[in-house]
Amino acid sequence: RTTCGDPPCDSYTFIGNSPVYRPFSLNEMRNEFIGFFKNTHKVIMPYPVVPRWRDDVLLVNASIYDFQPHVTSGRVKPPGNPLVMSQPSIRMTDTDLVGSTGRHLTSFEMLCHDSFNYGDKVVYWKEETVEYCFAFLTERLKINPILITFKEKPWFGGGNAGNAFEVFVMGLEVATLVFMDLKEDNEGDVDIEGTKYSKMDLSVVDTGYGLERLTWLSQGTSTVYDSTFRSVIDYIIQHSSTGVLDEKVQGKMSSIAAKIDPFNKAMVLNQFFIKEGIESAEKRADTAVLFENSRSVFALADHAKTLLLLFSDYVIPSNVKVGYLARTLLRRSFRYIDDLKFTGSMEALIRMHYEFLGEVVREYPEKFITEMISSEYNKYKEMIEKGKNLILRTFDRKKSVEVEDLVTMYDSNGLVPSFVAEVLLKERGYNVNIPEDFQSQVILKHEKLEKSRARKNKAEEFPQIETRPLYYDDANIGEFNALVMYSGDKTIITNQTAFYPEGGGQPYDLGYFTYGNKKIAVLKVHRVGKSIVHYLAENIPVKAKITGHVDMKRRKQLMIHHSATHLLLGVARQTLGEHVWQSGVQKEVERSRIDITHYRKISETEIREIEERCLQAIIQNRRIKAAFLDWNSALEKYGFRLFEGGIPESSKLRVVEIEGIDAEGCGGTHLDYTGQIGFIKIISAEPLQEGIQRIIFAAGYSALGFVQEMQSRMEHIRGELNVDLEHLDSKFMASWEDYISLRKKWDKAMKESVKNMLDTSGRFNADGIMVHILEGTFSEDQITEFTRMANSTKNSLFLINNNRGSSFEVTVISTSTKGSDSIMKSLSGTAGSHSSGSHRYARFSSMEKIDETLIRKVLATEKNQ
Repeated sequence: RTTCGDPPCDSYTFIGNSPVYRPFSLNEMRNEFIGFFKNTHKVIMPYPVVPRWRDDVLLVNASIYDFQPHVTSGRVKPPGNPLVMSQPSIRMTDTDLVGSTGRHLTSFEMLCHDSFNYGDKVVYWKEETVEYCFAFLTERLKINPILITFKEKPWFGGGNAGNAFEVFVMGLEVATLVFMDLKEDNEGDVDIEGTKYSKMDLSVVDTGYGLERLTWLSQGTSTVYDSTFRSVIDYIIQHSSTGVLDEKVQGKMSSIAAKIDPFNKAMVLNQFFIKEGIESAEKRADTAVLFENSRSVFALADHAKTLLLLFSDYVIPSNVKVGYLARTLLRRSFRYIDDLKFTGSMEALIRMHYEFLGEVVREYPEKFITEMISSEYNKYKEMIEKGKNLILRTFDRKKSVEVEDLVTMYDSNGLVPSFVAEVLLKERGYNVNIPEDFQSQVILKHEKLEKSRARKNKAEEFPQIETRPLYYDDANIGEFNALVMYSGDKTIITNQTAFYPEGGGQPYDLGYFTYGNKKIAVLKVHRVGKSIVHYLAENIPVKAKITGHVDMKRRKQLMIHHSATHLLLGVARQTLGEHVWQSGVQKEVERSRIDITHYRKISETEIREIEERCLQAIIQNRRIKAAFLDWNSALEKYGFRLFEGGIPESSKLRVVEIEGIDAEGCGGTHLDYTGQIGFIKIISAEPLQEGIQRIIFAAGYSALGFVQEMQSRMEHIRGELNVDLEHLDSKFMASWEDYISLRKKWDKAMKESVKNMLDTSGRFNADGIMVHILEGTFSEDQITEFTRMANSTKNSLFLINNNRGSSFEVTVISTSTKGSDSIMKSLSGTAGSHSSGSHRYARFSSMEKIDETLIRKVLATEKNQ
């Protein structure tokens, strides 16, 4: 070849000229691919698009994300070797290009056949991988070999890297074959675009075939959108009142766009006009409008599909993390709906995608989707209504709007740049320059997650001595013998321990060691690698034989709260919906908390239902089982909710299951039966942030203590009101209403007295400023009312001498810009005074009252300067 086959060197020549022997639908192409490999590879079901098994990325961007880092690090065996699957993936860094280029999508399915090679145990590597790819394209799809190009280049992503082949057919990239054998390592000797890598312990064949790209290739349509979701596009067009580009025109533009990198809409249109000989300004303008309409149609169809994937994983739109990405897609979709004057429903578009993707999207939470769309649409409309004033204020303050202003208004207020531009052009005649990659800039900003701030002990701080955790043998062991294997500065590592180290939201155990005749307190306990480190009040020498004593009363209450947390989470999910996931947790002795994903405040009725269901499970005395399971077996049995309690770093998962209610990975100590919890009392349930609710609760004796304390307080109130318990609420409300009535009367009388004092106060006009001087003993409510009334006047100075016996507390309020700074500085700077406040308000102490003479002197000085 004289060219590499990769745009912009080559353009698309398959549009209207498919090299595949027949057109395939998405489902047909997926089945064709998996069918080709299923006899030699294990078929794996798709993973969720939200990667709960890792905390370094927001979304699954490629099929290999399913196996990073636990499999690629060698810690966990792959679920099949070799394996084949079709993995839904979401990439939002090219969101701005969706609909414009004819080829970009926010979500797609990555077909893959992968192998994992351990040392000499090689399943297959480069030769076989290329042979598989070539055979699938030429034998199954019957593509002429001369049309296929393999282009070698380095690849990196998700913490790994390696050599790769990009595979092109008639200008279209259809696959990438990665030979992953490098891992990120600051000390590595391989540099790829500024990041250091070193050799992995295993080598991985990681292939990625674009299902939508292969389907597009087989149909040869104008755009990937036509071959991927044509019926959705037709539905949008039928329910819209705007025109779109002709398919042939769209195909020509897709071919032109493939050769322009980075994408530039003006260049695409201009090259199209030149190629087609379109010189009329009117026709060019009409074509540009139709181009925008087509882009909106395609993008709306694409976003609906991606939202289906997000909602099927119960993502709640918000302003943080993956919720932010969902909200971004929704608000872009609402904007397209407005632009197109679309009369159909967003729910209908998502439902249509589900009907086509039922093979890979196994759940359609209809109620959840409807509530999310309705809630977000209302917020969008509210944003539009309130946004105009914010846009104008921002512009009037700076007389311009830059990219950083657009980002701030978008991130903080949800105002899309096109709306900002529309408002400013109409109201101020100002043209806003919107970068073509604006959305990509914002998405990249949000996808850069902060590294975990959780406490991580450095392994080199302590020798790696494996400590046997006796609390896993029996959580009720409170006394044990141990041998000190390491002794540092008031720290020891023993051969075994019953002390639980802090982790999973459960605090460390407390207690003491006996050594000789001494009792040495255990102050804290942490796990460092395989070692469990005890921090002590005194030193204990190495090789000492000691006896540990755990504070079992404290441990037992923590166990009650830990098991109660699991029960509460499972019951909350049954009550509120499958969208409930644990977001954070902390167990303490007196009370504990759990943060859950939920899109509205939990009602009093829902709280009662959760408490009742928990009590039912406690009465049923369900078994609480804990077991170490193989990673893949555990996932197959329990699913990805295993990772609610955190991401394990071992080859096996410790699963804690409350029969029929909850199962999750957990390293904490637990009871044996739910009946041992006693009962659970929810103390409060309040929003923590958008989409997250915090439940504070107590269980067992702590719950009893809380109820008894509430009873004691209620008895005190009952005694003060002299009423029996059954009439307490009505008596309290009557007393409260009496108080409110008296308070209103008092406020009215107070305001009238303040007004009278102002009307009769000493006042004089000093160079256009009306000065009011008051003296007396005033309450805080009266001072507040003086301030309110003062702020409602113009060009005035109010001076209040509040007599405190040996001194005066002086309040000065100025509503005149004339001399305001000097007046405040001079008055608050008098001998013996101390001030606090702004240049329009000051409050200070003074040994003498401030009078008319001083005021006139200050104003005269200001006038002469």
